[in-house]
Amino acid sequence: MTGVLDGKIAVVTGTSRGVGVGIAHELLRAGATVIGCSRSALDALPGTADNPEWAARSSQIVCDQGDLHSIDAFIGEVVATHGRVDILVNNAGGTVPAPHVEDIPELVSRIQGAPRSEDDFERTALFHQFAIQMNLISPMWFAIRASRQMLTQDGTGCIINISSGAGHPAGSPTLVSYGAAKSGLNHLTRSLAQEWGPKIRVNCVALGPTITDNFRSFVLPKDDPTGSKYFAAVPMRRGGEPEEVGRVCVFLASGAADFVNGTTIEADGGMLPGILYDAGLKTITDLL
Repeated sequence: MTGVLDGKIAVVTGTSRGVGVGIAHELLRAGATVIGCSRSALDALPGTADNPEWAARSSQIVCDQGDLHSIDAFIGEVVATHGRVDILVNNAGGTVPAPHVEDIPELVSRIQGAPRSEDDFERTALFHQFAIQMNLISPMWFAIRASRQMLTQDGTGCIINISSGAGHPAGSPTLVSYGAAKSGLNHLTRSLAQEWGPKIRVNCVALGPTITDNFRSFVLPKDDPTGSKYFAAVPMRRGGEPEEVGRVCVFLASGAADFVNGTTIEADGGMLPGILYDAGLKTITDLL
């Protein structure tokens, strides 16, 4: 699909590593100009240094998606530089599986990056609040801020929310607040598509297990580093790759998907809902 996004200005959140980088690279491959963001400053969008053409069409800006003023300033900077926003991919988010929803260990909270507390109840409450903020509230803030620009432009804007199989109605033990947030993101997608059509299309991609450094570190058991046993529940018998997620996003942002709106695409290899998460807990329990 090289060239199908020529001239488009795309924002991708959470592009310091992992899925966000894979999405950004595929949008670049399709011809878009891509502005990524992360909480820490980076010299450039990762993976573009060896490709002068990509480097010329990409940049990386600091944005704390937990701060609505930071989101406002970030979108404002993109518009000031490029004149418009055509595509928003709400990718930033994530979580760490927890053995017991009612008592989050300090190590799990620290790995997640949630606010610290010595009090176990406060730490637990803040962990779940942080998961919902990062995986539902902040993407909604980003979508609303981007829409305020897109609605003033010619053409049709495109917003893509990155969700998870953890949001499936089957439930997600060990990922309770994360699953609830992603379920909400799926519903938010449908509602915003109705609010903003026909000026903006809003769709969602719900991921199954996707191979990133964090997935290898915190999900795959040490006695199954390749996931041969873990992926027995996935008909494809493997995890997804970040660039595969990116290609779904390219499709949704392209003219090939002009009548696709308000839907959630499950990019999970046919994963059977609700059965992977206990297996994904072993690495965390080993650390504890």
